[in-house]
Amino acid sequence: MLTVHFTHEDIAKAYMSPTARPEAEALYALGHLERSARQSRGVGRWVSHARAWVAARPSRHPALQHALRLSDDLMPLLLSRRAPDRGAAVPEGTRRALAALAEFRRACVTPYETSIREILDETRHRYSNMVARLGLAETLERLQCKAKWEAGRLTVDYGPDREVFLDGQGLELVPSVFLSGPPQLHTRQDRAAERTGAERSAARPVNVMVFPVCSHGLATTALVKDAQRPTRPLPQLLGRTRAAVLERLTRPQSTSELSAALRISVTTASEHASVLRSSGLVSTTRNGSSVLHEVTPLGALMLNSPPEPTRTWCRECDERCAVGGEARELVA
Repeated sequence: MLTVHFTHEDIAKAYMSPTARPEAEALYALGHLERSARQSRGVGRWVSHARAWVAARPSRHPALQHALRLSDDLMPLLLSRRAPDRGAAVPEGTRRALAALAEFRRACVTPYETSIREILDETRHRYSNMVARLGLAETLERLQCKAKWEAGRLTVDYGPDREVFLDGQGLELVPSVFLSGPPQLHTRQDRAAERTGAERSAARPVNVMVFPVCSHGLATTALVKDAQRPTRPLPQLLGRTRAAVLERLTRPQSTSELSAALRISVTTASEHASVLRSSGLVSTTRNGSSVLHEVTPLGALMLNSPPEPTRTWCRECDERCAVGGEARELVA
């Protein structure tokens, strides 16, 4: 059983990571592929693709298996996106494992990066809303059905007994498409503090909790290769940024949320929303001190998609993560 001790400072410093971790996802993807070997049906297109790639390269099997055995040691490194220093005394087997993992990522993760990014964006949005509406304690409980919060302690019923004291360092929450089962807790070193040898001794530890988008591993069945995604003429008609704004508004969002999601200024986001509203593609309503924009039926028709995005989820995970009636339409 994992027990994580929080102080008030840790709760205040907890945050959802805004970026993906493709290197870490590759290692989780490798583990997911190994677990899927016991399944013959319902594994999805990604598993079929990855199985074929690995089967065609038997010489890579020992290095990939070695990477899996080193998961606990490699994951903090991969979450930091750092390669070992060239002069570091890294065993040759570890270097081969990292090289094989990088090749696996390029062949089996990178081709699906748009689908992965969309699923992770949706997950961050939902859990950020949960933190705002329910608080960190209940959100952490919902990350995994066997998790329990009590008196500043989060306990997760899995694995050997382990106690972790965050000691005011806070917690970074990182969703993963390929991880299944319970959340995993790792400690990585802050990259910004490792730029020089003099600063390396004072590197700040960062506590990272990686949690699965679906604890049953079904999120991977929603993955589609970028090359197989239907081409959409909308960016040519509206412009890339304005089309991206319209696509984001398949669920209600404020101007500031649009700005953060698309990495554009609030002023630019407001201008695009205004133009789309004047064209009848977006409606705007006031919610307290802010306004919410949402695609209209006409805008949804232009997107050739329903107003609410659909994902492949298991019902248990979807219901556990729903807040205030936000459960989505499920794809069987």
